[in-house]
Amino acid sequence: MDAAKREALSSLLRRIDDVRGLAGRPDAGVALDPSDPDHLLATLGELVDELERSHRRLIETNVQLVSLREVASSMVSARDAAETTRTVTRYLSHAFGFPDVLLALADRERRALAGTWTSRRNGREQSVAFEVPLLGDGGAMVRAFWLNRTLWQRDVRRHPIAVLPDGHPLGDVLDGVVAALCVPLQRSQSLVPGEDAHELCGARCILGDTAILVPPPGPAADRWAYEREERQACCLACDLMPQLGVIGIAAHRGERTIANDDGLLLESIALSVAPVVENAKLAQDLRRSERFREHVLDSMASGLIVVDLQGRILTFNHTAEQLLGWSEATLLNRPMSEVLGEEAERLVRGTLEHGRLALRQEVTLRTESGSRLPASLTTSLLRHEGRNVYGTIITFLDLTPLKRAEEQTRRLDRLAALGRFTSSVAHEIRNPLTGIAAGVQYLSRALGGDGPQRENLQFIENEIRRLDRIVQDLFDVTHPRKLQARVLPLEDTLARALRCVEVACAERGVTVESSVAPRTPPVPHDPDQLEQVFINLLKNAAEASPSGGVIRVSVQPAPASGGLAGPAVSVRICDQGPGIQPEHLKTVFEPFFTTKQGGSGLGLYISHDIVKRHGGNLTVHNEPARGATFVVELPLAPDGGQS
Repeated sequence: MDAAKREALSSLLRRIDDVRGLAGRPDAGVALDPSDPDHLLATLGELVDELERSHRRLIETNVQLVSLREVASSMVSARDAAETTRTVTRYLSHAFGFPDVLLALADRERRALAGTWTSRRNGREQSVAFEVPLLGDGGAMVRAFWLNRTLWQRDVRRHPIAVLPDGHPLGDVLDGVVAALCVPLQRSQSLVPGEDAHELCGARCILGDTAILVPPPGPAADRWAYEREERQACCLACDLMPQLGVIGIAAHRGERTIANDDGLLLESIALSVAPVVENAKLAQDLRRSERFREHVLDSMASGLIVVDLQGRILTFNHTAEQLLGWSEATLLNRPMSEVLGEEAERLVRGTLEHGRLALRQEVTLRTESGSRLPASLTTSLLRHEGRNVYGTIITFLDLTPLKRAEEQTRRLDRLAALGRFTSSVAHEIRNPLTGIAAGVQYLSRALGGDGPQRENLQFIENEIRRLDRIVQDLFDVTHPRKLQARVLPLEDTLARALRCVEVACAERGVTVESSVAPRTPPVPHDPDQLEQVFINLLKNAAEASPSGGVIRVSVQPAPASGGLAGPAVSVRICDQGPGIQPEHLKTVFEPFFTTKQGGSGLGLYISHDIVKRHGGNLTVHNEPARGATFVVELPLAPDGGQS
C-alpha cells in the first residue's frame, strides 16, 4: 500500500471516530492503523452494523411518521384542541415508546399554553390536561415557545419544565422528572412568501429574543418584566404569529435518559405534528365559525332567504322556516317562486338582474299551507371576495302582528266613538222608545180582542224591544257592569239560561240535551252576567241547527289549560249546524262581526268579554258541516276574575 492510500485510509478512520463521538459512542475503539487488518476488519464490521441499525431506525421512524399522518385524518373531526392534544400524545407514547409526552397549543385569547401530558409506566396510561400562562418566563415549555428553538432541561430542579402554582394538575406528574426536551411547533408555511412572519412586526416582536431570559440588575427589572409581557401580548395578538405550541418528552428518575437521537427524532416528529395540529385547528375553527353563523342566522328576528343568480334557494334560516312553514331541507336548490309571491319575486329579480335594492317593501309571501303572509321585504347583493355578484340576500319581517295591532287600534277607536255616541244619544233614544211603547200598549188595550190591527201592534212592540236590546248591548260594550261574583254551582246558572231559550228552541224544532259530570265543584261567578253568556251561546246554537237537530250541553271539571293558572270547570255547547268558516274563526269574537242578517255583531264580543273578566276562556272549535263547539272555561280560584 503506497503512502497516499495509507494516508487516505487513516483520514477515513479518523472520521469514523469523530462520527461515533457525535453519535454518543466515544468509548468505541477504532483501529487507526491501516496496517492492522484484524482491527480494520472489526472496525468495518461495527460500522456496517451501525449503518444497518441506523437504516432500520430510519425506516421505523418513517413508518411511525406515516402512521401519524394517518392519525391526522381522524383528528380533523376532533371537537376541540384538548381532544387533539390528547390524541397526539397518546399516539406518540404508544408508537415511539416515550414514557412521558407533552403537547401544548397556544390559546392566544387566553394567553396560555393548553394541552395534555401523557405518561405510561407499569402498564398504566394517564393523560392530564393542563394550562400554563404564556406571559412572562414560565419554564422550559414557555421558553421554547418564545425562543423558537429546542430546549434541553437536564436539571429540572434549577430549570423547571413549568412554573406551577400549588394544586396545579401537573404537580404530581412532574414529581420525579429529572430531564426534559421541548421543541416548538410552527405553522407549516409562512404567511408571507419569502419572509419570516414573526419578523414583520418590527421592534415589538419578541420571538427568538434572548432578552426574555435575563432581566437587568437593579430597579430596572420591574420595568423590563412589564415591557416583556407587553411585547409577548403584542405577539399573541398578531395575525403573523407563526408559533402553534410546544411538543416535548421527559425522563423520570431511574429510567432511560434522553439521548441525542431522541432530540433529532422529536424535531422530526415536530415537523410532522405541526401540519396535523394546524389542520385540526383549522377544521375546529371552521366548525366554530359555521356554528356561529348558524346561531346568528337562526337567532335573527327576521326571516332570511339567500338565492343564487338563477333564483335557486341556497339558505333558509330558522325564522323563515317558522313563518312560512317550509323546512330548509325541502327548499334547498328549489326555485324561489315556490315561496315568494309575484310581487316579491319581481323585486328580487330586479336586484339580481339590475342591482335595484328593495328596502322594506310590503309584499305577500306564500306559506307551505297555501295561506298568504304579509311581509316587509329587503334585498341586498351577495358578493364574492372579488366583488362579483353571485346571489341575493332576502330578509323579511312578518307584518301580521302589525296588521293585527292596526286593526285592534281601529276597533278600539270604533269602540271609543261608539261609547261617546252611546252616552250622548242613548238617553234621547230610550225616552222616545218609552213613550212609543206606552202609546202602543194604550192602543192595544183600547182595541181589545183580536182585531185586524192586533198583528201590527204586536210587530211594533217587538221592534221596540229589539231597539231596546240593541241600546242595552251598546251599553254593555262601552260600560261593562262590575262583576258580583259568588261561589255557586255553574249548572244552576246554566239551567236558568236553558229555561230562557226554551221557546226559541221549540220554534226552531231543536232539542237540548244537557249533562253534568259527578263531583263538579261550584265556581266563583256573576250568575246574571254569565247567564247572559249562556243565553247568547244557546240562541246562536239554536239558530245554527236545523229543524230536528240536537244541542248538546255538558258541564265537567277541566285541568288547567289555555293560560289558566289552575283547575277549572268547562261548559261545552255543541250544535249540529254547518259550522264556522275557517277564515271567520279568528274574527268571530271581534265587535261588529256577524254573518247573520240583521245581527249587531256584539253578542259574542260581549260574551267573550264577560268570560275574560271572570279570568276564564271562551273558545270555539269548528268542524265544518258537522257543527261548532263553544267552550267556556272558568277557574276555580276565587280571585280568578277581575272586576
